[in-house]
Amino acid sequence: MADWKFARRRDRCGACAAAFDEGSRHVSLLSLRGEDLGREDLCLACWGSRAAGDEIFFWFTRQRSERRGLSLDLAALEQLFLRLEGREEERMLEVRYVLCLLLMRKRRLKLLRVAREPREALVVRRPRREEEIAVVVFDFAPERLEDLQRELLSLFDGAEPEPREGAGSADGEGPPAAREPASSGMPG
Repeated sequence: MADWKFARRRDRCGACAAAFDEGSRHVSLLSLRGEDLGREDLCLACWGSRAAGDEIFFWFTRQRSERRGLSLDLAALEQLFLRLEGREEERMLEVRYVLCLLLMRKRRLKLLRVAREPREALVVRRPRREEEIAVVVFDFAPERLEDLQRELLSLFDGAEPEPREGAGSADGEGPPAAREPASSGMPG
């Protein structure tokens, strides 16, 4: 298995190269480019005027020069996990497995059983839901798994936390993981 290569958050728009001012809101998106999971950061103007792409997932974030420690948006991670359902690319299966482990650790997923056929998979469900979700298992060394978790979380560096239930953001939009572009082509 080849190493994953992740792009970190940029301080400028990937389309027009305009620098993000401190506190300015922008969009980050993930897409699969060949064998690599790529991240792109776009200003709101470029995000609104771009053609639908091959993104897997996107979220709104803000430019911050000062880090306040790790901010984990579990709702965004859970939405990415759900949107990867049905993807068959090896990298996406690996990402989904690591997300599954993170969400199980944070009690956002519950292990029901381990299936052995056709590939070994964890069968999980979300609390208070009846669905069963199969996640292909990978045999990563413990150190490798920790590295992959850190890398995956760094992709979400700076993500805006999800508003509390019933509360929208200041601009009237819903939670970051729930918004979709008009014709994104993302799996529903």
